[in-house]
Amino acid sequence: MSLPPVIQDLIGIIGHGHTMALVREFGGRDLRVPRAEGNDVWAALVEVIGEPATRKLAAAIGIEREIYIAKCERALKHDRNRKLIARYEKLLRDGESGRGAVFILAGEFKLSNRTVENIVNSPLPEPSTVATQGQLF
Repeated sequence: MSLPPVIQDLIGIIGHGHTMALVREFGGRDLRVPRAEGNDVWAALVEVIGEPATRKLAAAIGIEREIYIAKCERALKHDRNRKLIARYEKLLRDGESGRGAVFILAGEFKLSNRTVENIVNSPLPEPSTVATQGQLF
Protein backbone atom coordinates (compact mmCIF):
# COMPACT_ATOMS: atom_id res chain seq x y z
CA MET A 1 0.00 0.00 0.00
CA SER A 2 1.37 3.35 -0.99
CA LEU A 3 1.67 5.84 1.86
CA PRO A 4 2.57 9.54 1.81
CA PRO A 5 6.35 10.16 1.86
CA VAL A 6 6.33 11.69 5.36
CA ILE A 7 4.59 8.60 6.74
CA GLN A 8 7.08 6.35 4.95
CA ASP A 9 9.92 8.39 6.48
CA LEU A 10 8.39 8.03 9.94
CA ILE A 11 8.12 4.26 9.46
CA GLY A 12 11.83 4.21 8.65
CA ILE A 13 12.63 6.18 11.80
CA ILE A 14 10.33 4.71 14.46
CA GLY A 15 8.77 1.64 12.84
CA HIS A 16 5.35 0.79 11.46
CA GLY A 17 3.54 0.27 14.77
CA HIS A 18 4.67 3.54 16.31
CA THR A 19 3.93 5.43 13.10
CA MET A 20 0.40 4.05 12.92
CA ALA A 21 -0.06 5.08 16.57
CA LEU A 22 0.96 8.62 15.57
CA VAL A 23 -1.46 8.53 12.65
CA ARG A 24 -4.31 7.35 14.91
CA GLU A 25 -3.62 10.07 17.48
CA PHE A 26 -2.44 13.01 15.36
CA GLY A 27 -3.75 12.21 11.87
CA GLY A 28 -4.91 15.26 9.95
CA ARG A 29 -2.82 17.67 12.00
CA ASP A 30 0.49 19.45 11.77
CA LEU A 31 2.89 18.26 14.45
CA ARG A 32 5.84 20.32 15.63
CA VAL A 33 8.40 17.76 16.76
CA PRO A 34 10.35 19.17 19.72
CA ARG A 35 14.11 18.83 19.90
CA ALA A 36 14.08 17.84 23.56
CA GLU A 37 11.77 16.99 26.41
CA GLY A 38 10.10 19.54 28.54
CA ASN A 39 6.94 20.61 26.76
CA ASP A 40 3.42 19.33 26.22
CA VAL A 41 4.08 17.98 22.73
CA TRP A 42 7.00 15.90 24.03
CA ALA A 43 4.76 14.50 26.78
CA ALA A 44 2.01 13.71 24.25
CA LEU A 45 4.47 11.92 21.97
CA VAL A 46 5.84 9.88 24.88
CA GLU A 47 2.31 8.90 25.84
CA VAL A 48 1.50 7.73 22.30
CA ILE A 49 4.76 6.10 21.14
CA GLY A 50 6.93 5.85 24.25
CA GLU A 51 10.10 7.64 25.25
CA PRO A 52 12.62 5.63 23.14
CA ALA A 53 10.65 6.22 19.92
CA THR A 54 10.12 9.88 20.82
CA ARG A 55 13.87 10.31 21.29
CA LYS A 56 14.53 8.62 17.93
CA LEU A 57 12.01 10.87 16.24
CA ALA A 58 13.43 14.02 17.80
CA ALA A 59 16.98 13.01 16.88
CA ALA A 60 16.03 12.19 13.28
CA ILE A 61 14.06 15.37 12.73
CA GLY A 62 17.03 17.25 14.17
CA ILE A 63 15.51 20.69 14.45
CA GLU A 64 12.12 21.74 15.67
CA ARG A 65 10.00 21.65 12.54
CA GLU A 66 6.43 20.98 11.66
CA ILE A 67 5.38 17.84 9.82
CA TYR A 68 1.91 16.97 8.59
CA ILE A 69 0.64 13.64 9.87
CA ALA A 70 -1.71 12.33 7.19
CA LYS A 71 -4.92 10.61 8.30
CA CYS A 72 -4.21 7.45 6.25
CA GLU A 73 -7.70 6.14 6.95
CA ARG A 74 -7.45 3.30 4.45
CA ALA A 75 -4.13 2.15 5.88
CA LEU A 76 -5.51 2.24 9.43
CA LYS A 77 -8.58 0.28 8.36
CA HIS A 78 -6.37 -2.25 6.58
CA ASP A 79 -4.24 -2.67 9.75
CA ARG A 80 -7.36 -3.03 11.90
CA ASN A 81 -8.77 -5.69 9.58
CA ARG A 82 -5.51 -7.65 9.57
CA LYS A 83 -5.44 -7.62 13.38
CA LEU A 84 -9.09 -8.60 13.56
CA ILE A 85 -8.60 -11.54 11.21
CA ALA A 86 -5.50 -12.72 13.10
CA ARG A 87 -7.43 -12.53 16.37
CA TYR A 88 -10.39 -14.37 14.81
CA GLU A 89 -8.13 -17.19 13.62
CA LYS A 90 -6.54 -17.45 17.07
CA LEU A 91 -9.94 -17.64 18.76
CA LEU A 92 -10.94 -20.45 16.39
CA ARG A 93 -7.66 -22.31 17.07
CA ASP A 94 -8.33 -21.93 20.80
CA GLY A 95 -11.67 -23.72 20.38
CA GLU A 96 -14.09 -20.79 20.11
CA SER A 97 -16.97 -21.21 17.68
CA GLY A 98 -17.22 -18.87 14.69
CA ARG A 99 -20.29 -17.20 16.14
CA GLY A 100 -18.62 -16.85 19.54
CA ALA A 101 -15.48 -15.39 17.96
CA VAL A 102 -17.55 -12.82 16.06
CA PHE A 103 -19.33 -11.83 19.28
CA ILE A 104 -16.01 -11.38 21.11
CA LEU A 105 -14.44 -9.39 18.27
CA ALA A 106 -17.45 -7.12 17.87
CA GLY A 107 -16.94 -6.08 21.48
CA GLU A 108 -13.15 -5.81 21.30
CA PHE A 109 -13.10 -3.78 18.09
CA LYS A 110 -16.33 -1.84 18.77
CA LEU A 111 -17.91 -3.05 15.53
CA SER A 112 -21.21 -4.68 14.69
CA ASN A 113 -21.43 -8.44 14.31
CA ARG A 114 -22.23 -7.96 10.61
CA THR A 115 -19.12 -5.84 10.05
CA VAL A 116 -16.91 -8.42 11.77
CA GLU A 117 -18.47 -11.19 9.67
CA ASN A 118 -17.86 -9.21 6.49
CA ILE A 119 -14.22 -8.60 7.43
CA VAL A 120 -13.40 -12.21 8.33
CA ASN A 121 -15.17 -13.50 5.21
CA SER A 122 -13.51 -11.10 2.76
CA PRO A 123 -9.96 -11.36 1.48
CA LEU A 124 -7.68 -8.48 2.34
CA PRO A 125 -5.69 -6.82 -0.42
CA GLU A 126 -2.09 -7.89 -0.54
CA PRO A 127 0.32 -5.55 1.29
CA SER A 128 1.94 -4.73 -2.06
CA THR A 129 -1.31 -3.29 -3.44
CA VAL A 130 -0.60 0.15 -4.81
CA ALA A 131 -3.09 2.82 -3.87
CA THR A 132 -3.02 6.41 -4.94
CA GLN A 133 -2.64 9.00 -2.22
CA GLY A 134 -6.23 10.12 -2.76
CA GLN A 135 -7.48 6.59 -2.05
CA LEU A 136 -5.83 6.62 1.38
CA PHE A 137 -7.89 9.46 2.80
